[in-house]
Amino acid sequence: MKKRLDIENKIWKFIDKNPYVIFFFLITIFSLLVRFLLIKYPSGDYDIFLKPWFDELKLYGGLEALGRPIGNYTPIYMTILSLLTYLPIDSLISIKAVSIFFDYLGGFFLVKIIKELLKDKKYSKTISLVVYGIYLFLPTVILNSSFWGQSDSIYTVFVLISIYYLLKNKFLKGIIFWSMAFAFKFQAIFIFPLYVLMYFTNRKIKFKYFLVIPLIVFLFSIPKIIFSHDFLSGFEVYYNQSSTYDSYLTLNLPNFYSIYLKGYDSSNPNLINTPLKEIGIIGIIGTLMIFMTIGLLVYKKKINFDKKAIIEFGLWSIMICTFFLPQMHERYLFMGDVLALIYFVINKKKYYVPIIIELISLNGYMYLLFSGFAINMSLLSIIYLIILVLYTKDMYVNYFKEENGVLG
Repeated sequence: MKKRLDIENKIWKFIDKNPYVIFFFLITIFSLLVRFLLIKYPSGDYDIFLKPWFDELKLYGGLEALGRPIGNYTPIYMTILSLLTYLPIDSLISIKAVSIFFDYLGGFFLVKIIKELLKDKKYSKTISLVVYGIYLFLPTVILNSSFWGQSDSIYTVFVLISIYYLLKNKFLKGIIFWSMAFAFKFQAIFIFPLYVLMYFTNRKIKFKYFLVIPLIVFLFSIPKIIFSHDFLSGFEVYYNQSSTYDSYLTLNLPNFYSIYLKGYDSSNPNLINTPLKEIGIIGIIGTLMIFMTIGLLVYKKKINFDKKAIIEFGLWSIMICTFFLPQMHERYLFMGDVLALIYFVINKKKYYVPIIIELISLNGYMYLLFSGFAINMSLLSIIYLIILVLYTKDMYVNYFKEENGVLG
């Protein structure tokens, strides 16, 4: 009995000394177990796109196949896909394993961001680990990588690294890592207005810093350039992607266009076709006008982009883009799902923001992946609009409102 008590006491002493390590270990193990349970299931996108691309890349020599017109993803992702063909691992597992790896890399930088935001706070370690756990168990994060096999966690990681450096007042490093995110996925553009707005008010930020964007895209395209002899291959993909779904205003993501319009595809009523092709162009112009207005207000008010402002303007930018831009897919809110968690850390009374953003994002996943119950798109669009209006009101009060209530 005494020996048992000694062992028990030693266990408790170890727990008392290492509660954070144990929590981190358990969260990581259980989240990996969840992903392991889902990794064996192929999704429609894997069967229709990823597997045929992988098989074709393998057939024509892996890296050498980059010279062929295979796939419509960015050169760097197709390069990763081609490298995976050399591994003696089933494509379903290897493709998903890459995205799952970036899930955890994202969790690592999420912890670093929270610690930076809560610097010198006694509870920073506790909060950062709790957020780490919530992030790894977000339904959209789990489904995106381990079930769907999508790559949204990859570009989001580079956005998180970029934000981390912005919080540390290292803008050049921030724009370099944002450029890497952009090189992986065009959807990184949703947070780009943040960088432009910071440029408007911080004279230490030079325009030449933005020139690293095409440079990074070019560097990440080098493998494809070598085999295709096409120096513009890294940039052409963005145009090709933008025109792929130009007949749709939104694809499973509730936003401005699904408030009034309904889908005409009986197999998926959440695909909102555009009655006029010009509507999408008008939507892009309208979104630019919104950001130009915000830019003018930021410039006039000389907003100081402190740590809190970086997170709040970043999430605001993502919400505006996904709500007003056309051709939005259900997973395009992925970066918002993650950034909303960070927003909650600095605005605990706004707990409903990450909850509603996650539910809006998840709705499209459930419908597309499992043909599950999907809440009416028009209703969700109105809910999203309400959240965006409330968020915009907070931004106005916190950053733009003059003492006399008039913008000067």
